[in-house]
Amino acid sequence: MERPNSKTEHAHDGLDCEGGASIAAVVLAAGKGQRMGGRPKCLLEVHGEPLIRKQLHALLRAGITQIVVVLGHYADRIRPCLDDFAVTVVTQVDEEHSQPQSIRLGLAALPEQVRGILVCPSDLPLLTAEDYADAIAAFDQRPRSYSFVGPEVGGVPGHPVIFDRTVRADVLSGKGSFGCGNWRKDNPKAVLHWMTTNERYITDVDSEADRLALIERTGRPLSWPADLQL
Repeated sequence: MERPNSKTEHAHDGLDCEGGASIAAVVLAAGKGQRMGGRPKCLLEVHGEPLIRKQLHALLRAGITQIVVVLGHYADRIRPCLDDFAVTVVTQVDEEHSQPQSIRLGLAALPEQVRGILVCPSDLPLLTAEDYADAIAAFDQRPRSYSFVGPEVGGVPGHPVIFDRTVRADVLSGKGSFGCGNWRKDNPKAVLHWMTTNERYITDVDSEADRLALIERTGRPLSWPADLQL
């Protein structure tokens, strides 16, 4: 399955004919950024705009208005970037926490009636509103035997993933170890691997080497704000 064949394909405002239930998003921004020298990746800037703000703008343009941002490490530094967005912010209270814990925290903050949930890491700097909308369209066009849709580029699983209420219920009940691809592996018959050539879904920045390589490859500026430069 390549790019969805509807045109948004992009302007459905997150709505479904099934009772008008919406698509929501959980944005993960709670990490320690150890491979970045202990700095929050979501504050890397493109033309002076932090990635977290760029991401929220793209989600909103894709028609997603129910957004939960999960903070943890560096919450005090990141939160001011969210002040002018109508998003729900939840914060990890434990110093040490895992990605599955962050996902559960974000899901628990969403209303019950959402029909699908995008889980969005905050370190994919190239994703656009069109990319999010295409992911939603792939979910909407899936055979109903599938509960979970994730992009796959050249055999590499990407992000964001999107899943329905049944998966959400499993995650919140503590079934399995959700995160890092585990749910995909544990429930292969429920997972639709959405085959696409869009490398933006797999272009993340986990380290300084990734950041520098992306700048060299794309010519796109991706820099640290002054107070986070080492």
